Amino acid sequence: MGVRLGGRSAGTPNKRTQDVIERLEALKCDPIEGMARIAMDANNPPELRGRMFAELAQYIAPKRKALEHSGEISHTYAARVPTGSKTMDEWQKQHADHLNNQTLQ
Repeated sequence: MGVRLGGRSAGTPNKRTQDVIERLEALKCDPIEGMARIAMDANNPPELRGRMFAELAQYIAPKRKALEHSGEISHTYAARVPTGSKTMDEWQKQHADHLNNQTLQ
């Protein structure tokens, strides 16, 4: 790569962006405040409020990239759901055989 000559310095908005910022300031319009007001107004539909909250969340919590796993799964797991146990002791008695036969890997 060569040396960069001319152009905007890093972080400087382009002309169109700067024009929008100036127009919003002239109108005393703060879009972030507007979205927050819509999101917090319980009279608005939940779908609209949710969209506003999601849009605002991007400014404080960056979106996470999805991870792709291409390897093989080496273990399978099964979960046992308690059936009608009211206490932990009762559950342990019902599942004592299984618990005693488990080994940690």
